[in-house]
Amino acid sequence: MNSLDKVEFFNLRCFPEDKGSLVPIEGNQDIPFPIKRSFYIYGVPTNIVRGQHAHIKTEQILICINGKCKIICKDEKDEVEFILDEPSKAVYVPNGIWGEEEYLTEDAILLVYCSTKFLKSDYIRDFNKFVKWRVNNGKNGHS
Repeated sequence: MNSLDKVEFFNLRCFPEDKGSLVPIEGNQDIPFPIKRSFYIYGVPTNIVRGQHAHIKTEQILICINGKCKIICKDEKDEVEFILDEPSKAVYVPNGIWGEEEYLTEDAILLVYCSTKFLKSDYIRDFNKFVKWRVNNGKNGHS
């Protein structure tokens, strides 16, 4: 199994009504882990790439709740891309995968749910170090 096969694009539950749509997000139900942290990013100029890191332990769910983002996920040799352009679409990024987010519209707001609280030592911010980590001990997404 390729490590990028663990990255998953999916539709969240959505309940459209006359007064708008409701999208519930519950840890261990709509997403595959309990939510320990969440944040959102907005005000990013068009075509700017953010992220550009991997997590040793943290799993993430990415949802573009407004506008449009491209999500790029990489391992040591391959990559996959997803477009998030509706607030009911999501991408699951397991630990041990390099992630980049390109903001395709200026009104994009990217919401992120994480399986862990923030810990600086969980981040690998250099792609070459990430590749070395994957080759040495991270191929299965475990440290």
